Amino acid sequence: MISVIDIKDIVYMLVKSSDLANSANGIVSKTIRPTDSNAEDIVISVLDQEGKQMQQFILNVNIYVSDLIKEKDIIENSQRIRLLCTKSIELFESIVTDNWRCELQKQIIIKVEGKDEHCINNRILINYLN
Repeated sequence: MISVIDIKDIVYMLVKSSDLANSANGIVSKTIRPTDSNAEDIVISVLDQEGKQMQQFILNVNIYVSDLIKEKDIIENSQRIRLLCTKSIELFESIVTDNWRCELQKQIIIKVEGKDEHCINNRILINYLN
């Protein structure tokens, strides 16, 4: 049986060495996002874990994207969001090993309250065979 911190480390290493991380202009974090960051940070968090022989983990991999300012309007940066969504799909739909597989369950875009940015929320399911 692997722990929650083990699966977070595995996903961190996958994301850190991926085209997704290379395309984003921020950090990859297993804990929290830097307080006043305006970068395209990627934050990994484990939401749930169950099972012993076949473990299932549900994770969020959130990517923050600053909005654009056009004259007086603040709008979502659709071009950057589209690129990072595509890189996320490519990464999380292609992971299958002898012990585990990864599935992108859901991807949504959320406006971040109180900030001029949006968040790409990738909900990931990992099935791990011990």
